[in-house]
Amino acid sequence: MIFAINQLSIDLGSATDQVFLIAFETGLRGRISLANAVVKIGGVSSRVDYVGSTPGYVGLDQVNVLLDRSLVGEGEADVCLTLDGKPANIVKINIK
Repeated sequence: MIFAINQLSIDLGSATDQVFLIAFETGLRGRISLANAVVKIGGVSSRVDYVGSTPGYVGLDQVNVLLDRSLVGEGEADVCLTLDGKPANIVKINIK
């Protein structure tokens, strides 16, 4: 697992706000389709909106994930990313 030191809690805002988690990776470009990208945050399946290159950064890729409103007040949560059936390292985030 990967832990961030002194990380800030993610505030999901009001009920009408949409908040995205953007994870930066390498080696995804041209390999992964949205159908083969699965993200669970705190055990909750999350909608993946984008998998691909990061504009303006050569060799850097990103995954954009919509944070589900059911995560409000979750506190520390595991982010489990699986691409083409291969799990990435689990990352912890904190949600207000």
